[in-house]
Amino acid sequence: MIILSYNLAWLIYNIYRSKAKLFIYLTNWTFTILVIYFAFATILSCKALYDDLKKKREAAPSPKSKETPVVEIEMGSGDEDDDSVDSAREKDALRFEHKLFWLIYVISATGGLWVTVGYWTVLVGDDIIDANNITKHALNSVFMLIDTCLCSIPVRLVHWLYALLYFAVYLTFSVIYWQLGGTNIQGKPYIYGALNYSDFKTKIGILLVVFLLVVLPILQLVLFGVTKLRDHLHKKYNDKSI
Repeated sequence: MIILSYNLAWLIYNIYRSKAKLFIYLTNWTFTILVIYFAFATILSCKALYDDLKKKREAAPSPKSKETPVVEIEMGSGDEDDDSVDSAREKDALRFEHKLFWLIYVISATGGLWVTVGYWTVLVGDDIIDANNITKHALNSVFMLIDTCLCSIPVRLVHWLYALLYFAVYLTFSVIYWQLGGTNIQGKPYIYGALNYSDFKTKIGILLVVFLLVVLPILQLVLFGVTKLRDHLHKKYNDKSI
């Protein structure tokens, strides 16, 4: 909730400052999705906590009740592999809102890391480095890495394709916006100087392909490694505490 409040405040500030043209930039697309992610995470977490407390209250025996407690035993053949059974239960328990939440996570985490790397290596230029800039181009990735370490959301290597699709949608939007005569905040006939389709350079195209097809999967691999380390440490220290 604290991280949500912080980022939401910056988003409102940016909307007030830049109005509708705020949303022509990929950074602001991704930052808005990050705010949606933490809002969604907050709602789902509060709902899960409420449901858990409700179940505990309902399961608590009444002081006047003398009924024999009912013990539920899950029957099985005894031949199932524990991991496969757990995976099946996880799959069955994954409702639509959780699937949507997972998709938003991929875009916010993998896409956010890609925006951070791309900005500081290619686009930063002479931009003013202030709190707003740092929040949208650096802290966005820090927040998602911390969240990934603390939550139990899984990362699948193949899911980098969702982030790739997200960037493809943005590039399509940038072309349509340019063809319709759209301008950036400074009034120039493009969104980013690197995406000036009136004078599009071959090296920019090659660099874009490298960032999408090489850097993006590598960033997904980094997140995958973080979750594997997280799960290993959780299992290791959780087993010791039992």
